[in-house]
Amino acid sequence: MNKNAFLISLAAFLISGAIFAAVGYHVLANRGESQPLAVGHGSESAVDREYQKLPADSESEWLDGFTLTERSGKQVHWSELEGKVRIVSFFFSSCPADCLRQNQQVGQLERAYLGKDVVCVSITCDPDTDTPERLHEYAAKLNASPDQWLFLTGRLIYIRRVAGELFKVALDKQTHTERLIVCDKWGNIRGTFLWNQLDEMAALRLLVDQLLTETEPPTPAQS
Repeated sequence: MNKNAFLISLAAFLISGAIFAAVGYHVLANRGESQPLAVGHGSESAVDREYQKLPADSESEWLDGFTLTERSGKQVHWSELEGKVRIVSFFFSSCPADCLRQNQQVGQLERAYLGKDVVCVSITCDPDTDTPERLHEYAAKLNASPDQWLFLTGRLIYIRRVAGELFKVALDKQTHTERLIVCDKWGNIRGTFLWNQLDEMAALRLLVDQLLTETEPPTPAQS
């Protein structure tokens, strides 16, 4: 290869590299912080792609709370749970294995903190199937207290936003994180824990015990 051909090839390489870098920067800048992907059922990469397709409509302001429908048919607002430590999880009722075992673990937590300022919040990722009536039957099989363990449903696109914007996890139909998300009395995320790891579940209980003693919101450095 002669010198001129080499220089032309080098220039083309550098230009293409610059274009690639600029496109990559534009994508990252528009996405903001990268969203953690869900684990469990379905394609994680598909969840992430679908999350980025949310419409830029009047509902697309960044969420700092939610309104979802409980198994009782009552509307539940995130702000109504202020003053309670919250253990949040995602599931779907037609999952015969992992979700059931996960909810059995949540049930143990519910019973451990019965009568205390702790509420378990289980949100379906299959709302087409999980109507309030279906969730009522599902919760009954788990002997879930209606006061201390909420089962919530709503529109999938909205639940996807609740998961991503409020709880920092990706979600799609029948695809969800396997972590339990612990929020303090003011709704701040304070820790996430794998339900199927004994050491992490022990750490979750220690954190909940600590959060129950708090009387003031954490400083930004603590949260």
